[in-house]
Amino acid sequence: MILSIESVIVEFLTEIPGISSLLVAGISIPIAGAILLMARTVFLSKELTVFKSWKLLLSGSIFLAAAVFLWYDSVTKVGASKEGLLAGPLETVVVLILAWFFLKEKLRKMQLLGVIIAISGFLATVLSSSLQLNLQLSTSLTIGDFEAISAIAFAAGVIFMTKLFERHSSSEASGASLLISGLILTAILILCPSSTLHPGVRDWIFLALFSLVPLAGALLYVVGLNRIGASLTSTIASSNILFTLFFQLLLRGIGIRTNIPENILLAVVGGALGVVGIYLIHVENDLLFRKI
Repeated sequence: MILSIESVIVEFLTEIPGISSLLVAGISIPIAGAILLMARTVFLSKELTVFKSWKLLLSGSIFLAAAVFLWYDSVTKVGASKEGLLAGPLETVVVLILAWFFLKEKLRKMQLLGVIIAISGFLATVLSSSLQLNLQLSTSLTIGDFEAISAIAFAAGVIFMTKLFERHSSSEASGASLLISGLILTAILILCPSSTLHPGVRDWIFLALFSLVPLAGALLYVVGLNRIGASLTSTIASSNILFTLFFQLLLRGIGIRTNIPENILLAVVGGALGVVGIYLIHVENDLLFRKI
């Protein structure tokens, strides 16, 4: 649900004159990472050792920086609900494929069925708003290409972070990756004059407060990893696919303009297929764990 709220807020923030998706990411993400690391060192009195694995941390942070920027930017272009419906299933499928290729994880029949269903959900979502998306995107990239790049970047980051979690605590690794990936985006923001806009004092306050949202998302993810495991955490997180659409329909119902798919029914079907596909991909790991 936090991811859904994050996407919806990003859509509203980027509609404010002077605030771009890069500015939102470049300000809020490093603040969230710094707060998480500070809480660990100051309040929990834990030593930071994650920076000793700087190669893994930097590699994962570079991919995560690209993934976060593409996520926020696609929310700006196509709306929070469309982005969630498209990216959710695709990211899970790409993570599974990269884990099979690089980490030598075995693909099982149930997972392959989940991949097919998740991709079907992705295609249904594309069809639910294909005409509007074609009008909105003026570049040669289609929405499928755009989300594929985001999914690949996110999946590559997850592969590096998986190895980092094996060496360090999840809270430490998550905080450090947020900080480094955020600083990378901040550096790009400074080096790109066209992206460096001049928001007012009120806008800076909004950006600072927004950093609490990705911070909350990271904390809940860490708690989920520690208490219910990675598979169930990922499955629950996939519910944001439909939650985002629900939130935007609710906002539109009370008179607030939001960017939603043209064909709501097809979008809901696509989102439901995506959630089912993600569940089937992860449930196999849970069953094997219980047998062990």
